[in-house]
Amino acid sequence: MALTGAVAAAVVALAVLGVRGDADTALVLAPSSLAPFEAELDAALTESGVGPVEWVFAGSQSLVAQLIDGAPADVLITADAATFARANAAGVTWDDGRDLVANRLALAVAPGNPGGVTSLDDLGRSGLLVGVCAPEVPCGRLAVTATDGRVTIDADTEETNVRALTTKLAAGELDVGLVYRTDARAAGLETIADDTLRQATTAYRGSANPDGAAVLASFRNGAAHAVLLEAGFLDVTT
Repeated sequence: MALTGAVAAAVVALAVLGVRGDADTALVLAPSSLAPFEAELDAALTESGVGPVEWVFAGSQSLVAQLIDGAPADVLITADAATFARANAAGVTWDDGRDLVANRLALAVAPGNPGGVTSLDDLGRSGLLVGVCAPEVPCGRLAVTATDGRVTIDADTEETNVRALTTKLAAGELDVGLVYRTDARAAGLETIADDTLRQATTAYRGSANPDGAAVLASFRNGAAHAVLLEAGFLDVTT
């Protein structure tokens, strides 16, 4: 199994963290699975008088590592509770955080389903090009949990963020992979229904300092929250 060039892309994105832009603009560190909806989120936040904001998108584990190293931020959002807990334990969050939305894992295939994938069991089939997120990444950790006891994944690549994995699937560089359903939908990928994955969900958790409090509130029950629900995220606030 090989780690891919997505590492380089993450490093480039994270380089932004070392430089703070407009001091009056909230700096939001967000998982890469929110990146496809940046334009919609910007518009919703601005129209509601909360934005604009400055975004840094990367794998949740990378964002937390940068915060621990002293990078600035006003808002932190992670794609699972475990990664948020690591940041909280390191003292780089501003409170215990709030759940914002949830996401579900999906079995996505390359355009035209060239591998003839029909179920989750195909992830262990030889001859297919299979991609997953690395196990230290929220989507990778979720994939390990979802497939435990059912199939041993024969992965050809382990990506450091879900966006990189989705991009490879959309380009036909892989036959099948486990990505968030919102990423699959945004990329126009076909997904294969599997009952096991209906329970494979993760809650996005966030924390903010006073300068980012209004932004975080919008993600929980305001305009940003509505954008994410429209994009296919799941509501956890009811």
